[in-house]
Amino acid sequence: MPELLSAYCFTDLDRLPLLRERLKLKAAELGLVGTVLLAREGINFSLGGDPRALDAWVEYLASEHGIDGLVSNRDPVEVVPFLRLKLRIRPEIITFDSSLRPGEAATGQALEPAQWHALIQREEVQLVDTRNHYEYEIGSFSGALDPNIETFTEFRDWALKHLDSRRPVAMFCTGGVRCEKASAWLLANGYEQVFQLEGGILNYLRETPAEQSLWRGECYVFDDRIAVDHALQATGRLICAACSRPVEGLDEHGMPPMGSQRDCSLCGQQFDAGRLAGLRERVRQIALARERGQHHIGPQAQPEAAQRNRECSSS
Repeated sequence: MPELLSAYCFTDLDRLPLLRERLKLKAAELGLVGTVLLAREGINFSLGGDPRALDAWVEYLASEHGIDGLVSNRDPVEVVPFLRLKLRIRPEIITFDSSLRPGEAATGQALEPAQWHALIQREEVQLVDTRNHYEYEIGSFSGALDPNIETFTEFRDWALKHLDSRRPVAMFCTGGVRCEKASAWLLANGYEQVFQLEGGILNYLRETPAEQSLWRGECYVFDDRIAVDHALQATGRLICAACSRPVEGLDEHGMPPMGSQRDCSLCGQQFDAGRLAGLRERVRQIALARERGQHHIGPQAQPEAAQRNRECSSS
């Protein structure tokens, strides 16, 4: 069975164009697909493939490029939730504040799931979801504060207005990388007790029995699975064909309801005639594919791809 490895590491990197090409060649040689982000501050990636290929990738990063100490989440998947390999160079591996370098600046105290579970039940703790609002809406920890942000960079202003610097702050995100930046920023701005969930929500779901869990709902993930349940299995949630967000009120093909003025009835977004026509054509292609017993390329194709994988492995 293939596996999915999502990991990050804050470490000084240089000669990024050359590094990108070398990593691209190695990943392709190993048959891995997914996304790799590089910046001078480090690496952030999510790759899927054969478990032995992922082992070789991790070994290659450490032995050839000195990239070790990865904070990672690794799980078996029925089908790799990516279609191709992409490597990108960015100013930051997670956009927030380029002056912050978690590899150099102090960050929050990282807690294993069991320690985290105990901490967030303390009354004085400010439990904060650092993710975007659309992620929070489909699932979060019981009692967590929602900053109601559209982009991660908005977290800074929200924190200054809403978090008490004298009380403990416990923050979490999907895999941990956002909290590295956010916790470093809080500490640099006078917050004294800052904690973060090691390995993020995914690590908590993996390590915590569902019957004891304080997590409620689904966890949004940035791949074609869209969202996973407590067992880290894809939930089958659809995303909007227009904005690619996991909203309620879509039709069975992901089309949002449209008003008479070409406006989305869910979010109010306006569409010009050309863009709306393109959107409807895409949804039409999804519907046609389903009539043929298939799904259109992308997230909706995952169940059929999994079935094809099973058929191939048994033949």
